[in-house]
This record gives sequence, structure tokens and C-alpha cells, in this order.
Amino acid sequence: MAALLAGAVWLALIGWLLLRLLRQLRTHRAASLGCPAAEPVALPAVAIIVPARNEIANIETCLAGLTAQRCLTGGVSIIVVDDGSQDGTAEAVSEMARDDRHIALIASGDLPTGWMGKPHACWRGALQSDAEWLCFIDADVRAAPGLVATALAAAQRQRIDILSLNPQQELGSFWERLIIPAGLVLIGCVQDLRPVNDPDTADIAVNGQVLLIRRAAYFAAGGHAAVRSEICEDKALALRIKRAGGQYRLLGAEHLARTRMYTSLAALWEGLAKNATEILGDGPNAVAAATAAMVIGWAALLLPLLTTISAVREPSVAASAGAAMAVLGSAIVIGVQIGTARYFRIPPLFGLLFAGAYTAVAALAWRSFALRRAGQVTWKGRTYAIQRKAPAGRP
Repeated sequence: MAALLAGAVWLALIGWLLLRLLRQLRTHRAASLGCPAAEPVALPAVAIIVPARNEIANIETCLAGLTAQRCLTGGVSIIVVDDGSQDGTAEAVSEMARDDRHIALIASGDLPTGWMGKPHACWRGALQSDAEWLCFIDADVRAAPGLVATALAAAQRQRIDILSLNPQQELGSFWERLIIPAGLVLIGCVQDLRPVNDPDTADIAVNGQVLLIRRAAYFAAGGHAAVRSEICEDKALALRIKRAGGQYRLLGAEHLARTRMYTSLAALWEGLAKNATEILGDGPNAVAAATAAMVIGWAALLLPLLTTISAVREPSVAASAGAAMAVLGSAIVIGVQIGTARYFRIPPLFGLLFAGAYTAVAALAWRSFALRRAGQVTWKGRTYAIQRKAPAGRP
């Protein structure tokens, strides 16, 4: 009877999680940016702002994609804001700017007290342009030629004030391939994307790697100056604009942009630990969700084995049924992980390492929670003091 109960509960849990993932997938596919228009349409002026700190490995490829943008009939400028780089980033941009009049390089200057580096760089860039639209793009994004025009046309057509885009994630190293897919599956199980694009809700999910904002809405909400101390400044800014009545959309753009966020375990660990709790809601919820994912990952390996041993030792219809349900539930888990690996175009073998992957994700969540409790995070050579946020509903 114990094996039957365990198998039934396990299969029900996995079925419920699968339904959540499928719902997320349908929502994501229904909210994807369309293909570039065959014929150019009239578009307003746009300023592309690239905050860059020690991005020598990315900046030239990023700018090559941005200078190749087409169909921007209203005009385009590219403003690179060097945030105190020490690796030659500014020199590389300066060299490219000499050959392309659309590129401008400015220095962010000293970081004022109370500011995070990226919000400060974005704010400085925004102040340099009077274009009707501002497009903030991270230096690790590789843009297809139609990215900005397609996004701008969609924003105009749908009367959007702020548009966040999801690029295709490229994974190179072992640790990227192990951890990032597992983390995104966890987000898919925890979040519900359906209310995100609903103007009547305060729900928000943001990818700040490509963020297109109507200038008027940006400055009305205070811009990056209003979120100067936020670790996830993109989320905080989008929420301010949405709460002020601005129209927000999160759309997929996998066919128009790609990115590789981290190229080493050290960078991945530092980057994800910095904002894992923000992505998953808050500290306790992030830790609970990631720990549950770790437990489920190991249960997917151990439960079929234990229920099968029980059915062999004490044969019965109930024990056999419980073992069969446990095996089916775990087979679904493995299928999802292998399917995720295929989506990210990495070897299917990584789909079989899910128990270790979710253990690493849980460790990241605990690390992120510890950093929040300690009141500081480190990113790109800077250590920031952060304030604990009051629970929802409290000042």
C-alpha cells in the first residue's frame, strides 16, 4: 500500500508540474515577436544604449550586429556607455566609432553613492539622446539585422510603452549547460506568464538584455534614476512603468537575438547568485522552490528504484501499480529534461544529469539568500551594499 500511495502521489505531482510547464510553453509561443516585415514601415527615431563594463570579449560582435540594423527609417544612434572598464573595452569602441558615425562612446564617470553600476550607465546613456524610443541592449547580445525595427514596429502597432525581449540563450561550457536549463525549467514551474502582459495586474517578468522603452514613459517613471539601488533594475523599472499605467509586454525573440551570459563557472556563480532570489520572487520563496526542485530531482532517480524493490520483495497488484506509476512519473521528468537540452541545442546527455543540476541551482538560491541576508553582493569587481526589502504589504 505504501508503494501504491508513493507512486500515485509522485505521478500526480509530476503531472501537475508538467501541465504548468506546458502552459508556460504555450504562453511563451503565443507571445513571440514576429518576423521582420517584408516592406519597410515608417518608424520613429531610436537610441540604442549599451552599458558596458569590461566587455572586451563581447563588445565588437555586439556593435557589429547593432550597426547592421536595417529599416530604422526614423534614424538610429548607438550610445555605448563605458562603466569604468579596465580591459580595453573603451578603446575598442573608440576605434569602431571612428569608422561609423552612428556610434558614440561616453564614460559613465564615477559611480555616485547609492547607485548600482548598470542603472547608472543606462541613465547616463538615456540623458544623451532625445529620440522617441530608447533601446537598452546588453553587450553580450548578438542582434540579427531586423531586431530593433521589428521590436519597434510591434511596440508601435500594439501601443506598448515598454517591451522586454527574450533572446536565444547560447550555452558553451559544461556548467552553463548543466545549470542554466535547469534554472529555466524551475522558473517555468514557479512563474505564471499569463498575467505578465495583463495591464490590470502587477505581475511582472522581465529580461533586461533587450529592453525597448518609449522615452516619455521612461522619464515619467523616473528612469533608471528611480531604480538606482536595485539589483534587478530592469524588473523594478518595468514594474514602475506598468503600475503607472504603461503598457508592458514580454515577448520571445529567439530568432532575432542570441546571447551567452556567462563563459565560466566563476562568472555564472557570481551572476546568478546576485539575482536568483529576485527572479524567483523573494528569498524564502526562491530557497523553497530551488530546494524542492533538488528533492524532486533526486526523487526521480530514487523513487522508481525503491518502489520496484518493494514490489519485488512483497509482490502485489498494489505494489506493482505503485512502482509502475513511479517509473512513469520519473520517465516524464527525464523526457522533459532531454527535451530542454534539445531546445538549447546541447547534447541530450545533459538532460540525464538533472539531479546534479538542480542541486547546483539550490546551492545558488541558498547563496543568493545568504548574500541578501548579509546585505551585499559582488558583480564585475564591485561590491554593493543592498537593503533588505520589506515583505509584501508592509512599508
